[in-house]
Amino acid sequence: MSKLDELLKLGVQQPESEQLLGVEFIEASEGKSTCKWLVSEKLRNGNGVTLGGYVTSAADIGMAYAMLSVIEMNSSFTTLSINTTFHRPALVGEIMIHSSIKRLGKTTAYVEAELFQNDKLIASATSTVMQFPVKE
Repeated sequence: MSKLDELLKLGVQQPESEQLLGVEFIEASEGKSTCKWLVSEKLRNGNGVTLGGYVTSAADIGMAYAMLSVIEMNSSFTTLSINTTFHRPALVGEIMIHSSIKRLGKTTAYVEAELFQNDKLIASATSTVMQFPVKE
């Protein structure tokens, strides 16, 4: 059973940071995840578009759910690097985040995310992730 399955079974709620950003977990299994991001007016910059750091954070959250769907309860992970490419501006409204693990090793994973708004790719992100055991 994956760490995500265990957490859902225990009824653990999404972290406040995800709620604050407006990212909602939809589903995840076998190294893939889907999240919905409701971008609010508060996340816009002075130019009227969503700040790139918020887009990267939303992608990071989606990729985390992909990781949670495969690791065990006694494991954790952290992002070592993340790279985001912006294809279109992220506007106020709904954005879908689709993430998947491309390669999973013993300690390192490579994960990708694509963000879509109005069925158009607005950003893609890649991340290198380090897995490590949790000491109790």
